[in-house]
Amino acid sequence: MKISVVIAAYNESGNIGPLTTRLISALDSVPLSSWELIYVIDGTDETREIAETFAARRPEIRVLHSTKPSGLAKAFRRGFDAVSKDATAVVTLDADLNHQPEEIPRLLNALAGRNADIVVGSRKVSGSATTGAPRLKRTVSDTVNRFMRRLAGMPVADMTSGFRVYSMKAFKQISFSSDGFAFLPEILIRAHEEGFRIVEEPIHFIFRVDGESKMRWIPTALSYLRFFAMRFITLGKNVVVRIRLGLAGSTRN
Repeated sequence: MKISVVIAAYNESGNIGPLTTRLISALDSVPLSSWELIYVIDGTDETREIAETFAARRPEIRVLHSTKPSGLAKAFRRGFDAVSKDATAVVTLDADLNHQPEEIPRLLNALAGRNADIVVGSRKVSGSATTGAPRLKRTVSDTVNRFMRRLAGMPVADMTSGFRVYSMKAFKQISFSSDGFAFLPEILIRAHEEGFRIVEEPIHFIFRVDGESKMRWIPTALSYLRFFAMRFITLGKNVVVRIRLGLAGSTRN
């Protein structure tokens, strides 16, 4: 098995060192496997330099860099494009230590053990834990996830979690049009519609200690609204087309 880990980071100099150390330890512990770590780093602080000191010692680590912030979705597009063709599973997680690298082996085991195509590291299922997150952030997260789940008819409670494991079968068919944070639920919705099996595994989410969150409320909300607006417009057009085809067929008969 070859594991490809893709992480987008923007000005995370305080977290990139501890994160990389823990990732190396966690990935080295997975038996009968090899791995690669692809960092997509934006910004002008020392994040790139710190990551490259690790890359100099471990050839499994690659660093893609841009001084200008491209946004989370575009950063992940660059990272996904860089995944090796011989990878068998792709892991994504945040760069701010919200997600615990030590949980990666368990999520990888769930991919095969639960016959899944995508495993979501979830904050919303039994056995999960959240530490340090402000009450307002947790309330908004719960509300947004419930709303999107019902709107899309999804069997996933934590649609905005970025801690995931994708089988290569699912990864090769991943597509998303959103440029903001909405690309996360969009991937799951598209995968569900394609018939891929998505499961959730509980995680311990620890709110960042160093630095500031890069998520901004208004742009993120607009990203979600744009995605669902376009989704309903497309669905509406498809319904109209089916009705017209049906009417045309009845007229011919």
